Amino acid sequence: MIVGRLSGDVKDLVNAGFDDIADAARAAVRSASEALQTELRRQTRAAGLGSGLEKAWRLELYPKTGRRTLRPAGLVFSKATRLHDAFDSGETITARGSKWLAIPLAAAKELGFDKMEQRPDSRRASLVPAKWSNVAAAESHFGGTLRFIPIGNGARALLVAEGKARGDRLARGGVGRATSIPLFLLVRRVRGRKLLDISAATRAAEAQLASNLSNILGR
Repeated sequence: MIVGRLSGDVKDLVNAGFDDIADAARAAVRSASEALQTELRRQTRAAGLGSGLEKAWRLELYPKTGRRTLRPAGLVFSKATRLHDAFDSGETITARGSKWLAIPLAAAKELGFDKMEQRPDSRRASLVPAKWSNVAAAESHFGGTLRFIPIGNGARALLVAEGKARGDRLARGGVGRATSIPLFLLVRRVRGRKLLDISAATRAAEAQLASNLSNILGR
């Protein structure tokens, strides 16, 4: 038995109310999600971790289409999870297998070898990190393989640029003289400092979202 049926102006009124609430809910989720992404990027920038790790914090809103729903969602995620987690927990970072972790020294930083090169992305009008190491860039700059010098008990080492100075402002002894420039300290593992607080940023965003939704329901 049909007791009643929405029709005409009443149905339109209900639909309009649903649309308003759905739009407000999506706006609330968007605001809280953008605040979380902004805060995580701010922390990463303040920690001096570089623009690559800063921009690795991404945001997706669901549904991605224009479909309205009372259950929108925002996902803030990292495209460099291992590194962000390491700086969040202050964990020990260990080189894989028999490899080393290369830490740029003052000379390498002065020459820009502490930064990842950017190259154009042919698929879009933007720059993406180049897929080669800063050690390779140093070798290209100095025209040869860097010399490996073990130090201490062999748990650490140096990579040193050697050869004839070619007008490099870091060269010692003048142009044409033999020069040695320590560029990288090599270690098997390094204990990172806690530079990020992802949990605190997440809690703040959740509180903002709860407040935003409460305002919607209290209209």
